[in-house]
Amino acid sequence: MSHDRSAVAGAQPGRVAETALEHLARGDAQTAWAMLQQHLRNTPEDAEALHAMACVARAGGQAAAAIALAGRAIALEAEPHFHITLGLALQEAGQHEAARAALQVAVLATPQDPRAQDGLAVALESLGRIAEAEQALRAALTLRPLEVERHLALAAFLSRHGRVAEGLEYSTRALRLDPAHVAGSNLHGMLLERCGRMPEAEPNFRTVAAALPKDAAALANHGASLFATRDYEAAQDVLAESLRIADGSPETHATMGLVLMAQGALDKAEHALATACRLRADDARLMLNHAGVLADLGQRAQARALLLRAESVATNPLDRARARMNRGVLALAEGDFAQGWPLFEARQALLPLPPALAGLAQWDGAVRSDPVLLYAEQGLGDTLHFLRYVGQVAQRAPVLLLVQPALQGLVQCMVPSWAGRVRVLEDVMPHWPAGCVRCSLLSLPLLLGVSRPSVWGVPALRSPQGQGHAGFRLGLCWSGHAGYQFDRRRSLNPALLAPLAGMAGMNVQALQPVGEELPFACTPLVAGDVLATARLIAGLDMVVTVDTMVAHLSGLIGVPTVLLDRFGGDWRWAKGSVFLRPDDGGIASQWYPAVRIIRQTTFGVGDAPWQLPVAQVQLHVRDAILKNGKGGCRV
Repeated sequence: MSHDRSAVAGAQPGRVAETALEHLARGDAQTAWAMLQQHLRNTPEDAEALHAMACVARAGGQAAAAIALAGRAIALEAEPHFHITLGLALQEAGQHEAARAALQVAVLATPQDPRAQDGLAVALESLGRIAEAEQALRAALTLRPLEVERHLALAAFLSRHGRVAEGLEYSTRALRLDPAHVAGSNLHGMLLERCGRMPEAEPNFRTVAAALPKDAAALANHGASLFATRDYEAAQDVLAESLRIADGSPETHATMGLVLMAQGALDKAEHALATACRLRADDARLMLNHAGVLADLGQRAQARALLLRAESVATNPLDRARARMNRGVLALAEGDFAQGWPLFEARQALLPLPPALAGLAQWDGAVRSDPVLLYAEQGLGDTLHFLRYVGQVAQRAPVLLLVQPALQGLVQCMVPSWAGRVRVLEDVMPHWPAGCVRCSLLSLPLLLGVSRPSVWGVPALRSPQGQGHAGFRLGLCWSGHAGYQFDRRRSLNPALLAPLAGMAGMNVQALQPVGEELPFACTPLVAGDVLATARLIAGLDMVVTVDTMVAHLSGLIGVPTVLLDRFGGDWRWAKGSVFLRPDDGGIASQWYPAVRIIRQTTFGVGDAPWQLPVAQVQLHVRDAILKNGKGGCRV
């Protein structure tokens, strides 16, 4: 390659260095190096040129050469920015104390230059002098409060030292200064992810992906954020492009697997998650994801083996706990409660204890005169399911019961059945009674030695509709909580239920908020708590629902219920907790005998997997209408 020798010959020394650095800034380090090399042959005492050559050496990863060149420049002229370059080169060479000394000289010589403070912060951080490093970064920010890079440097520093929320404040300020800043958008998105706010990061990762459309990592981050927003189709497209560019990232394959799993494409999901595990064989988190889809596919033995391996190789205690809990769920699904309940306790490591309960000791199940605080965890359906054990606890100790506000009215209706031994709390108490201990409702089966499903119900609830309503009264619930990442698989398109609503004499009652225009007429759900919904359900002839709190509620009330269960559904509806009805051989729940379970027979995307189950429901509803006309209703 030829170089512009005429640009060097006869040029002013300072101008040569300036021109060379301009070439370097454009990415042409070779031209910059050749220009400086020729110039220094003729003018070896040009300190600016020596410094510029040190900058070129640093850019090329030649720290030792940069140190030597910067040292020669300083010997000729002790310019502050020469010391900055020397300090940065020493830092890159691993000579952290020497770097700190050089950068300290630069700070003293030019206290108004934020680059010196930035460099000093890097050296101090490497030496473990964290407070001083932070002070230097804040000094740089004070000098240049309108420079995006100053805010981002502090944001990254704070996040590295566990102060992610504080770091997020500074990345937010940086983006206020320049909303389209690519590096700032990327850092802000990563900090949002670490704060558990990945859906909010989607616009930031979108900005990065638009600026770097051929960068596989940028696309993978955008795909992961789209997954968090539940825009699965867009996530799949973006992740496919990322894998087309570079298919060696186990994280990208894993995210693709989760996207496919959320849509119901379990076979493709299994392939993607297996690929992720092959690419990184000892990653416990990847194994956990793969085991999850294997379990949903019914391959429980393979899932169990993978979970055992994940537990053995996991370096993060939370990953070990997740593996144990998931093994517990597999055991519960198969009806092995003796093994399942102890393993299921591992979930406690994954769910932080409410601060107000932290000072209470864990109940050991023993008989006692001091109260036991029983508290809810997870969703409303979980609470309804495990409330069945409160009566047994009340036989061993007085009970303080803390459940979600939406359930308190319903639970108050149960209090008389507990013989005055249970007090329902509206909120945590400012001071717990002396000797009070605590226990999660979900831990009761282990403490009580539960070895099989048990039936329970609530006292008869008065229906506001009475018994004079004409026609067949059918309650419908077609979707779960949208906040659940895999809700799409358990929910269904309400249009599939239109034939049910269209049956002669049918009166449909919605058992969920109706936030969309439905393809059938129905009575909207009344405003109120779960008790109001329970009283509404008590006046119905039948309930058809997907796997939500409604299935538990109608089951414990005893209203004939059909549960439309997804392929690979929850452990409570699996083979270890069901029985065959003696009248027609249908599947029913041992927890709630009034609940008939109709499952998807295959997995898949969209409406197709629900077609057969919904058709079966129509037959049962038609049969129930006929029986109802003869004075009874069974499912």
